[in-house]
Amino acid sequence: MNAALIAALVAAAVSLKAPLEDAAKRFSATSPGEEITFTFGSSGQLAAQIEQGAPIDLFLSASSAEMERLAGSRRIDTASRVAVAGNRLVVVVPKKTAPPENLGGLVDPRFRRIAVGNFKTVPAGRYAREALVASGLLEGVETRFVYAENVRQVVDLVAGQDADAGFVYATDIPLGGERIDLAFVVPPGLHSPIVCEGAVVTDAKAGARARAFLAFLTSPKGRALFVEHGFLAPRTAAPK
Repeated sequence: MNAALIAALVAAAVSLKAPLEDAAKRFSATSPGEEITFTFGSSGQLAAQIEQGAPIDLFLSASSAEMERLAGSRRIDTASRVAVAGNRLVVVVPKKTAPPENLGGLVDPRFRRIAVGNFKTVPAGRYAREALVASGLLEGVETRFVYAENVRQVVDLVAGQDADAGFVYATDIPLGGERIDLAFVVPPGLHSPIVCEGAVVTDAKAGARARAFLAFLTSPKGRALFVEHGFLAPRTAAPK
């Protein structure tokens, strides 16, 4: 098969969907070559697919934990591993709901259902759990959790009033349109730094194209694009 016809497949956390699709358009306009295609999901689920041999060329995770896991199993080229962007964890509520002022407010009985990502596969869920543990509040609210398989599902649960509050990233708020409101930003000191990372997958068929796209994402233009979409500059560099 002609290498030019091989599409570079990028597996990425669904929270990164908007900036990545925008980046792919800009990258392809200036760097003709193999098509950039995406598969989106939770970071943990995508990491499992890569471990099982899915034909992924580039992986972009919403946390460093999945990258550590794949580095340990030698499923990524650790030399290519790099921090791409940062984010903020927030709590959202359905529109016109009197919001809690802080994490302690979630103990109020009126927040009967709290949407949160599956701790095992969704980094936002893990960050939320860390913050609740650090605040000594986990036991008081965990029986009310409604688990979701990614942050978009959390947004949908809150927007549809199937949950009274939910933990998502600040960049996910627009997905709820006029149906959700920001309650508060979770203090970042209560959870691990939110660092989105990228790395080329070992034996990637479209490895050269994947490396070029990752280089674009971490270039000044790529960094600026993430900021345009509400992301933060990465707070720490990914380990090699």
